[in-house]
Amino acid sequence: MSIQDLPKVGLGTWLLTDFDDLKQSIQTAWKTGYRHIDTAQVYNNEYDIGVILKALRIDRSELFLTTKIAPQNYLKHTKASVSESLARLQTSYVDLILLHAELGETANLAAYQALLDLQMEGVVKHVGVSNFSISGIQKLVEETGVKPYCNQIVCSPTTRPLELEAYCLEEGILLTGYSILKPYTTPNPFYPDSALTSDEKFQLDDLCKKYDVNIGQLLNKWALQHDYHVIPKSKNPKRVEENYQLDFEISASDLEIIDGMNRFSSAEYQESVKQWESRVTEEQSEQGLLYKEHF
Repeated sequence: MSIQDLPKVGLGTWLLTDFDDLKQSIQTAWKTGYRHIDTAQVYNNEYDIGVILKALRIDRSELFLTTKIAPQNYLKHTKASVSESLARLQTSYVDLILLHAELGETANLAAYQALLDLQMEGVVKHVGVSNFSISGIQKLVEETGVKPYCNQIVCSPTTRPLELEAYCLEEGILLTGYSILKPYTTPNPFYPDSALTSDEKFQLDDLCKKYDVNIGQLLNKWALQHDYHVIPKSKNPKRVEENYQLDFEISASDLEIIDGMNRFSSAEYQESVKQWESRVTEEQSEQGLLYKEHF
């Protein structure tokens, strides 16, 4: 079966840089039914993913593969970095490629246009963005006339940018949520106010008991029922399997309980994306993040 559209549940690989852990996660995911793997140039694991996928002898048409352009590559090195990503992943194309973060307008547009060029060449099937605000997306569309296929953004009970979410869904831009489980364990480091209160944790634990699921299953299903795609990650095989087992429905009243924990706005999200621009220096943009296997 050829997979052309973004699957609802995929395997995230951020911080999975130990080869054996990554191999076990991918092997378990594939057996379980996952058909989407999400990585990025800055994750430093594209090469290992390529090696693992080759050993599995997967029919490429049955896998949806996503990677992301490192912000350092936007201005001058987008196309070269894509060539290197393809070599590391041992594939002739990627199904989805994202701008990893919103930088300044000039850098965003240069990288986005380069990806649209590569889409015309067939080495990129879909072009999208990650960590982009409404205004950041609007500027890309104004300049190119092309909406991003997807916006991959933070989404958890306490960090759900509702205005951005509504905008993307209304415009037909797919949403992928990440760090969905984060506030249950520790606050998201990018959003210090994201910690759950003790009462909120008790409420979530009660819902887990009610539906006979773990917290990962509960929150991933919550996101799916709000029209997100999800990319849970784990190096624990049992968790990888459970994260895919989401065949239950959360009632409308229980969704409202989780929804009521949100304390995030698009204004705050707009401020947070500005952090990314300040992290990339002129020297980094000049040099880019280019490497053969690992950096």
